[in-house]
Amino acid sequence: NSVINNDIHVIDKMNVNVVKNEVPETTDTTITSTNSMKGRSRSRSRSHGCLNDDFHPEHKVAIWTMLNDNMQYTMGAIKMAKGVRRHTQTPLDLVVMEIQSKPLPAQHWEQLSKVGFQKCIVTSIPPPDVQKTRHDLREKFGVLHVWAMTVYDTVLFIDADTFVNNSLDPLIHMDLQGKTIGVTKDIRARKWVDTFNSGVLLLHPDEAEYDRLIKLLRSGLVFEYILSDQGFLNEVYKNDWHEIGFVNNANLALYRFQKDFWDQHKLEDINIIHYTMQKPWRCQPNGPYGPICKLWIEAE
Repeated sequence: NSVINNDIHVIDKMNVNVVKNEVPETTDTTITSTNSMKGRSRSRSRSHGCLNDDFHPEHKVAIWTMLNDNMQYTMGAIKMAKGVRRHTQTPLDLVVMEIQSKPLPAQHWEQLSKVGFQKCIVTSIPPPDVQKTRHDLREKFGVLHVWAMTVYDTVLFIDADTFVNNSLDPLIHMDLQGKTIGVTKDIRARKWVDTFNSGVLLLHPDEAEYDRLIKLLRSGLVFEYILSDQGFLNEVYKNDWHEIGFVNNANLALYRFQKDFWDQHKLEDINIIHYTMQKPWRCQPNGPYGPICKLWIEAE
């Protein structure tokens, strides 16, 4: 399932080898926490696994999301990107991961390009048990491709049903304290659980880790199949994740079922709102999530 292209083109006149989809080391002013990188293996080549030749990474940090052909999620990604640009100072790329077999319509890309998104085409990574995987999450294992994007020091993967309300600079440069990923605790059946929600996922790409994840996915590892990539990642990283905090993935379920906890945080202090219970494009200002819905609806 690896999408890394190893085709080598030899340019005789220049007497150099150019490896497709491989980017040379460049100087970048982006500051990445050295503590968060400590002890991590890095690939000698800094490559990306995008199949399209028009993908041109510019920075060492990127925010990624994944879209299908649902225009409503495209609208969500556009608002998310505008929030990133409005509040965040770190130089970064905005990238949409597109499954090769399910390309987005041209009209979607016309809108996504306007807010600065680049396209990264990747192959599908099928679930190990299709029938047990929730229908709308069967392509979500494509998220694993971000581990192969070693052209970046840091990737922040954010679901498109989110709203960026504040600067993401502190999150991007967060020290993971020796853990592999940064995520936050989940709520299910109205209660806190020991597993995490992967709708906001901070990581440092590493090809060796990418290879390990793909092998584990095909190894017969048992996990909560219905939740697709989230179930898998919870099994793999159950003792290897750093808590990034509620403010970086404010799950709408908490607004409904743990309102006292939600109200301990001022709305202006929340960085990312995650519309899990009701998608923001279906929200009503006079509904059960009124103020939170209004925030997304009124945003440019």
